[in-house]
Amino acid sequence: MRGPVVVTLRSEASPWGIHASVVLHTLLAATLALMPLPKPPKRLEEERVSVDILTPQQFEASTRPPPVQAAPPAPEARAPVPTPSPSAAQSPPPSAPAMIRPTEMLSAKTLADPRSRQARADLATFASDERMVQLCNIEAMDQIRRWRADFQPERVVPYATAEEKVRGTMIAADGAAFRSRKNWYNLKFKCQLAHDGESVIGFEFLVGDPVAREKWDELGLPAVH
Repeated sequence: MRGPVVVTLRSEASPWGIHASVVLHTLLAATLALMPLPKPPKRLEEERVSVDILTPQQFEASTRPPPVQAAPPAPEARAPVPTPSPSAAQSPPPSAPAMIRPTEMLSAKTLADPRSRQARADLATFASDERMVQLCNIEAMDQIRRWRADFQPERVVPYATAEEKVRGTMIAADGAAFRSRKNWYNLKFKCQLAHDGESVIGFEFLVGDPVAREKWDELGLPAVH
């Protein structure tokens, strides 16, 4: 019987092969050393975000559109202040002079005088309205004479510039005139008689300016020479 066979492998390297291998490895190492290394990827910086926690009411309010602001009201147009005219800036005209109102009636005493016998007889012949007018004329002369001693009334015309007005027992003469010392003067009076029309119970008067002489004939005022 044959015994086991042991095979031994021997490798004999050639001196030239070893030398070539060393040179090849040296060149590979040098090549790898000269190649640039790849850059590591940049690490992205984490973006920081601010977070607010809102309640449901706050969230609803934040998503609601802003209210529309109403336009400011237009200024109210004011009417221009009227500039007073020079005539308006003047003081108001003076009021008319007040009527003189005597408290004592005088015509009845004058007619009661014995020297007035003819005047009483003439009055009895007049109609009612004319008699009342003549009584008021006598009252006017007596009151003017007492009011101012420099006047000496001798005649009264109640319709010189305007017709007298008779309303019941009231007589108004706005355009009367009286003669004193050869001159005529404007006169205005109101005369109230008693219910029977036979006596004067109220009187007021106002003496005006002298009547221009050139108007005497036009107004029927006789001159006394």
